[in-house]
Amino acid sequence: MIEQYSKQVGELWKSNPLFSTISVLATALTITFVMVLYMVYAFRTTDMEPEINRSRTLYSDLGYSYMTKDRSQANRGMSYTTAKNIFGDLEHAETVSYFVSKGEGAGFVGTSRSNFEKKIVSPVDDNYFRVFNYDFIAGGPFTPEQADAARREAIITDKVAMQFFNTTDVIGKNIMIRFADYKITGVVRSVSSLFNKAYSDVWTVADKNAMNGGSNYSEGLLGNCLVAVVAKKGSSLKALREEIDENIKELNNHLREFTFEQTMHTQAQSNFFGGNQINPIKIFIVLILILLIVPAINMSGLLSTQIKKRSSEIGIRKAYGASNVQIGGQLLFENLLLTLVGGIIGLVLSISAVLLFKNALLGDIMTINVAESFHLPLTAFFRPLLFVSAFLFCLIINLLSATIPVWNASRTTIIETIKGE
Repeated sequence: MIEQYSKQVGELWKSNPLFSTISVLATALTITFVMVLYMVYAFRTTDMEPEINRSRTLYSDLGYSYMTKDRSQANRGMSYTTAKNIFGDLEHAETVSYFVSKGEGAGFVGTSRSNFEKKIVSPVDDNYFRVFNYDFIAGGPFTPEQADAARREAIITDKVAMQFFNTTDVIGKNIMIRFADYKITGVVRSVSSLFNKAYSDVWTVADKNAMNGGSNYSEGLLGNCLVAVVAKKGSSLKALREEIDENIKELNNHLREFTFEQTMHTQAQSNFFGGNQINPIKIFIVLILILLIVPAINMSGLLSTQIKKRSSEIGIRKAYGASNVQIGGQLLFENLLLTLVGGIIGLVLSISAVLLFKNALLGDIMTINVAESFHLPLTAFFRPLLFVSAFLFCLIINLLSATIPVWNASRTTIIETIKGE
């Protein structure tokens, strides 16, 4: 039976190549768009090396302070002291890391004043390497003792080590950062800049005092400190956010003239919406449903027109004893095969699109060297279960879109089909 239907589909394609091509391409492009959209979202939000705590992490913005009475003297920035007051004792937090904004992180790195290049330099604390997981080739992350002493010590990537020393065996050697000598205490495997939270060329021990903008201005609120907070396992981000908000209220109660505001963002919010308090999951669900349902509606109308053109064929088959179930089964099976062909093409196109254009698709405005080719493991954005689930969903939608015209065609009497009614 299946072999017979397959032959009939082949004949159908030959007799009406335009409809068959449109049907296959509609399914293929729909699946491609849905898959690419979801892969981009999954790549930017799913826990993966080195950003292994995405689902449990809240990131601070720069912070905002102003005179309470008239909102004058408004400034962006948060001091380390202010951050410590807010985030220093959180019941729902597993790890809290204080570091300097990456926007201030560009600096000259090299082995001498005549041999240097501009790199991304990230001043961080020891907890930073608990929020993010790096593959250390040599040495190790900063220790609490290193962080407290704020010594001139640095961790560099293997690319930086090879560029300036032609080897990764550089522990104990000095490297010049912003024209000051730093001792190398660790070497990590390079991270793609597509992981914009974790990406850097060099990490130095953050000077906590340098993250304060001065106690004599804005009641000591200003500075260049950012915070990443990882929630405890079993605690929700909502509970963690509420606890942080309570601490901010408590801080403001003790301020004399100023008010401080701070907004925490999830990985998805900071990646896709610039920190706006928008639920990205809802946005992507709406987009995916639009991509699935609109083509299905169009294909339903196209299929209805195609079935009307075959009314004579259906009438003849009924005259020879074909039942409604057989007629409906044949039409649905034809639609199923065309959908399967379109689905396979869609899967190939979606994987190819991400492999070939991963930098453009997966990057954002914070991505460094977006034109540079980065090696990313296929597992970083290819999830077989995801593809199978989405494909089955598309298949069900396509079959449902064909149900009404197929039902109408199978229920039409022989006289009506022969007359073309």
